[in-house]
Amino acid sequence: MNRLFIALVLFVMLLSHHAAANVFNTVVNIQCNHCTSNQTYRQAALSTLKDREQKVVNVINFNQFDVRKFDVKKLLVEVCSDYGKSATKGYCKMEDGSSVKSLKVTNIAREQVILLAESLYQMDFFTSQYIQVDPQVANTAWELVESSHVIGKVMFNWQQEYQYEYSAFLARWQQGELASLQANMPLKNLSPPIVVTFADGSQSYAEVDFIDSDNQLHFRFLQIKDANSNHLVLGQGKLFTLGDKFQFESQLSHDFIKMKQLVELSGFMVETQETLTGISASVVPCSSSENRCQFGY
Repeated sequence: MNRLFIALVLFVMLLSHHAAANVFNTVVNIQCNHCTSNQTYRQAALSTLKDREQKVVNVINFNQFDVRKFDVKKLLVEVCSDYGKSATKGYCKMEDGSSVKSLKVTNIAREQVILLAESLYQMDFFTSQYIQVDPQVANTAWELVESSHVIGKVMFNWQQEYQYEYSAFLARWQQGELASLQANMPLKNLSPPIVVTFADGSQSYAEVDFIDSDNQLHFRFLQIKDANSNHLVLGQGKLFTLGDKFQFESQLSHDFIKMKQLVELSGFMVETQETLTGISASVVPCSSSENRCQFGY
């Protein structure tokens, strides 16, 4: 009965909060427990906005009981060197006109963060949630990249096969979200750390994205770390840039094959070189003879 009451109260508060946020709210609170330097705080504040948005962003590190406040404007501007030429032929480029200005945090705001952090730690909110992926669903974390279908299958399988575990996680998240709303500090990404592990030893790190009207959690995947210690950050612009390097056991390994497909879809090629422990793979420009990567985005 208590759990149902909490869920109903949380749902009503979330509806009213999101309705207000869409129209009036110009302040965003985000969680960044890995932020330590001022640069990481500023980057977290900037990355939370969409292009052409301007808001005040409070970045909270619950591990440090710390909060930093920024006036953020995100703006990408197309700059053309020759307006008589076509942008598709490389005469125009996007330049970052964003700004991140530090603002003063009041003592009252800091006290609110400390009180909320203490409340969350008392309920063990930040205990990591570990999820083991069935090999029949996905073999490597690389399969999650740019695939909402695989992500959906991974999380649906966890929810169905481990119903008690999922229900306990859902209840913990609801308690934390309710605590943040009662503290008048709703967070855009309040979540325990989620570690998704695959049969090949690779992992993906995720967080709660939102809860829907059917009381189901949805997740945002942040990055992957494969069995060869390759890292890839997800959801921040382009996946690959020229010069990116990765290490793999061989060109026949499943993770290398998937990575190569993704690189070619991004409009690049993969160049390999033999090493003492396997192969080194570099992201390089497409050659005229390689049509597979000529039509990437």
